[in-house]
Amino acid sequence: MTSKTANEKGQKDEDDIDVDDLLTQLSAEELEMLSKEVDPDDQFIPPDQRSNYHCDRKATGKMDKKHLNDHISKMAMEIPDQPENVPFTSKK
Repeated sequence: MTSKTANEKGQKDEDDIDVDDLLTQLSAEELEMLSKEVDPDDQFIPPDQRSNYHCDRKATGKMDKKHLNDHISKMAMEIPDQPENVPFTSKK
Protein backbone atom coordinates (compact mmCIF):
# COMPACT_ATOMS: atom_id res chain seq x y z
CA MET A 1 0.00 0.00 0.00
CA THR A 2 1.59 3.29 -1.09
CA SER A 3 0.35 6.78 -0.49
CA LYS A 4 1.20 9.59 -2.85
CA THR A 5 2.13 13.06 -1.63
CA ALA A 6 0.75 16.23 -3.15
CA ASN A 7 3.85 16.70 -5.31
CA GLU A 8 3.61 13.18 -6.71
CA LYS A 9 0.00 13.83 -7.75
CA GLY A 10 1.11 16.78 -9.84
CA GLN A 11 -0.17 19.52 -7.54
CA LYS A 12 1.95 22.56 -6.90
CA ASP A 13 3.78 22.96 -3.63
CA GLU A 14 2.59 25.93 -1.50
CA ASP A 15 6.01 27.55 -1.83
CA ASP A 16 5.73 27.55 -5.63
CA ILE A 17 2.49 29.59 -5.69
CA ASP A 18 3.02 33.26 -6.57
CA VAL A 19 0.72 35.27 -4.31
CA ASP A 20 1.13 38.48 -6.31
CA ASP A 21 -0.17 36.77 -9.45
CA LEU A 22 -3.17 35.46 -7.54
CA LEU A 23 -3.95 38.90 -6.11
CA THR A 24 -3.84 40.55 -9.54
CA GLN A 25 -6.50 38.12 -10.74
CA LEU A 26 -8.97 39.09 -8.01
CA SER A 27 -11.69 41.68 -8.54
CA ALA A 28 -12.11 44.73 -6.29
CA GLU A 29 -14.97 43.06 -4.40
CA GLU A 30 -12.93 39.91 -3.84
CA LEU A 31 -9.98 41.96 -2.59
CA GLU A 32 -12.31 43.75 -0.15
CA MET A 33 -13.61 40.42 1.15
CA LEU A 34 -10.06 39.11 1.50
CA SER A 35 -8.92 42.20 3.39
CA LYS A 36 -11.66 41.62 5.98
CA GLU A 37 -10.29 38.13 6.66
CA VAL A 38 -6.66 39.20 7.19
CA ASP A 39 -5.20 38.94 10.69
CA PRO A 40 -5.26 42.49 12.15
CA ASP A 41 -2.25 41.78 14.36
CA ASP A 42 0.07 41.04 11.44
CA GLN A 43 3.07 43.32 11.92
CA PHE A 44 3.75 43.51 8.18
CA ILE A 45 0.41 45.24 7.44
CA PRO A 46 0.46 49.05 7.81
CA PRO A 47 -1.46 50.21 10.92
CA ASP A 48 -4.07 52.11 8.93
CA GLN A 49 -5.02 48.93 7.07
CA ARG A 50 -5.39 46.71 10.17
CA SER A 51 -8.88 48.00 10.92
CA ASN A 52 -11.97 46.82 9.07
CA TYR A 53 -13.36 50.37 9.09
CA HIS A 54 -12.49 52.39 6.01
CA CYS A 55 -14.07 55.78 5.47
CA ASP A 56 -15.26 56.51 1.96
CA ARG A 57 -15.60 60.27 2.53
CA LYS A 58 -13.33 62.65 0.71
CA ALA A 59 -11.00 64.91 2.65
CA THR A 60 -12.60 68.18 3.74
CA GLY A 61 -9.41 70.17 3.39
CA LYS A 62 -6.31 71.01 5.34
CA MET A 63 -6.52 71.07 9.12
CA ASP A 64 -5.97 74.49 10.67
CA LYS A 65 -4.72 73.74 14.19
CA LYS A 66 -4.92 77.35 15.39
CA HIS A 67 -8.52 77.70 14.19
CA LEU A 68 -9.44 74.40 15.88
CA ASN A 69 -7.83 75.45 19.19
CA ASP A 70 -9.58 78.84 19.05
CA HIS A 71 -12.94 77.16 18.42
CA ILE A 72 -12.48 74.69 21.29
CA SER A 73 -11.43 77.48 23.65
CA LYS A 74 -14.42 79.63 22.61
CA MET A 75 -16.84 76.74 23.14
CA ALA A 76 -15.30 75.99 26.57
CA MET A 77 -15.80 79.59 27.66
CA GLU A 78 -19.38 79.82 26.34
CA ILE A 79 -20.72 76.58 27.82
CA PRO A 80 -21.31 76.94 31.56
CA ASP A 81 -19.73 74.42 33.92
CA GLN A 82 -22.02 71.78 35.36
CA PRO A 83 -22.53 72.03 39.10
CA GLU A 84 -20.81 69.38 41.18
CA ASN A 85 -23.13 66.87 42.82
CA VAL A 86 -20.79 66.50 45.77
CA PRO A 87 -18.92 69.68 46.67
CA PHE A 88 -15.16 69.39 47.03
CA THR A 89 -13.77 69.55 50.55
CA SER A 90 -10.14 69.23 51.45
CA LYS A 91 -10.92 67.57 54.79
CA LYS A 92 -11.01 63.80 54.97
